Amino acid sequence: MTELIVTGILLDMDGTLVNSNALVEEIWTEFADAHGLDAAHILDISHGRPTIETLRELLPDTDDAERWRIRNELEGQGLVRTDGVVEIPGAGDFIQRVRAAGLPHALVTSAPHDLAEIRFGAANVAIPDARITVERVTNGKPHPEPFLLGADLLGMSPATLAGFEDSAAGLQSVRDSGAYAVVVGDFDGPEAEGLPRITDWRDVEIEPRKSGELLLRIPA
Repeated sequence: MTELIVTGILLDMDGTLVNSNALVEEIWTEFADAHGLDAAHILDISHGRPTIETLRELLPDTDDAERWRIRNELEGQGLVRTDGVVEIPGAGDFIQRVRAAGLPHALVTSAPHDLAEIRFGAANVAIPDARITVERVTNGKPHPEPFLLGADLLGMSPATLAGFEDSAAGLQSVRDSGAYAVVVGDFDGPEAEGLPRITDWRDVEIEPRKSGELLLRIPA
């Protein structure tokens, strides 16, 4: 059992609160087939990162304007395709409990704002009011900037916050920001070494403190 006393929570979206993995993998696989690329490699490097950064790595000889066109096309598909998008078990209830406790919390995602709203809606999970989406970020995950911006948005030190993530890029971003990092799901790369972990949100117990802090109990 791990116990963390925090003043707020920073939350990734895909793979953390919302499971859109099947849809995302389908879109990237279609892209790989169209461009003669290795889909498995793309899926390995893309999770948790801004789409444009993945495209810059995959298409180094392509003009950046063309990469942005492809990025907009890929993310546009996410706006109209929601098949298979569901909540990570217990996510909706967890958000409601956090709100009821009055605990500051923010979304920190590599997705655009519109896509985040659609994914949360499709999964029937309340989207946090405070949000850091890709439009607000200069350096995306694994850089710590997204979670530093999330802490700043809440007006708190990262050292007093817990950041929940499911990917290598996301966990590196949390750790380098100075926040407590918690793994969601079964990712077991080096970025997750030594960190507390939840299988899903049904594993998390919360206990509000009179000080305004929150005690998080995590089973592993």
